[in-house]
Amino acid sequence: MAVVKVFPEGDEVSLDGITEQVKGKLPQGYKLVRTDKEPIAYGLNALILFITLPEQTEGGTDFLEDTLSSIQGVSHVEVVNITRLGF
Repeated sequence: MAVVKVFPEGDEVSLDGITEQVKGKLPQGYKLVRTDKEPIAYGLNALILFITLPEQTEGGTDFLEDTLSSIQGVSHVEVVNITRLGF
């Protein structure tokens, strides 16, 4: 699971809109499990995404970061944490 912080371009950008675009852009094997919002400053919030991805992903999180960065309204993304899930 990767925990990714997504920074919007401004406070007028809808985080719910970004979330919907993320759901539509994630490839097979990736799944959005949970979302949170984190205050940054002056009413601006970052979107925290919890995404499961295949363990043997070539390039690690590069593909995920590139995919999320390509979404309209996203300024930049930052991988906060990566962990293995035990089932």
